[in-house]
Amino acid sequence: MNNKTKVLIIDDDMASIEKLNDVLSDYPDLEIVGNATLCKKGEELVSHVKPDLLFLDIELPDGNGLDFIRTVKTISPATYIVMFTGYYQKHESNTFLGEESDYLLKPIDELELNKVVKRYRRHRMLSNSDSLRVPETRSMNKHEEVFTAATYTNELRVMRLSDIGYFRYSMRRKVWEVALNDHSFVQLKRGTSANDILQYSPQFVQTHQSYIVNMHYLLLVGTTKCRLYPPFDEDELPIGRTYGRDLRHHFQEI
Repeated sequence: MNNKTKVLIIDDDMASIEKLNDVLSDYPDLEIVGNATLCKKGEELVSHVKPDLLFLDIELPDGNGLDFIRTVKTISPATYIVMFTGYYQKHESNTFLGEESDYLLKPIDELELNKVVKRYRRHRMLSNSDSLRVPETRSMNKHEEVFTAATYTNELRVMRLSDIGYFRYSMRRKVWEVALNDHSFVQLKRGTSANDILQYSPQFVQTHQSYIVNMHYLLLVGTTKCRLYPPFDEDELPIGRTYGRDLRHHFQEI
């Protein structure tokens, strides 16, 4: 049985396709199953091979790659889509409205490509495990890391780190809130600071003055926003200018 990742490339620049093919051939777990220079041909290939990993250019002669994402997701919902472009920042506000999984800038930087491949492998590993599902039981393993904090109502609450997606600061109540993987929020005791949260675990990294993310759930870091793995995939966290560099550093270390 072939367990290799099926890779498809759609780009109107044959030189870029050849370069990407050449570099990806060094990864033993990846298999190039086709390439196309047009949306029409690309759609045929997606339908035929159902790629695991797709490198997709934004600007194609017969269509827009951002629009083509919807076609891919209809045909092959599980495909991990990497926008492959020299103009990602120009398109970013629109791209975050799509369903791409990552991006890679042209010309290819092999170190950056390696990071993309590592993030894809992490995504595949998590998708094939139960690690991101809401547990049916609330019992805790004695070795599991927990977050213990006083709540807004002065109760003591114990939460598993694996249940926490992020923290956000409520301007209305003037308190930090914990976003849990059952889509509920726990309001922490007034006076709890961002520094108190950050010192609790190296998994907690600040993205913005009002947001702290659990790095375990971080999927994609853009210029102004970051996206998370399920069940927090509908939440986009802002990235403040003073926090972006540190956040990217931690993300690259995952």
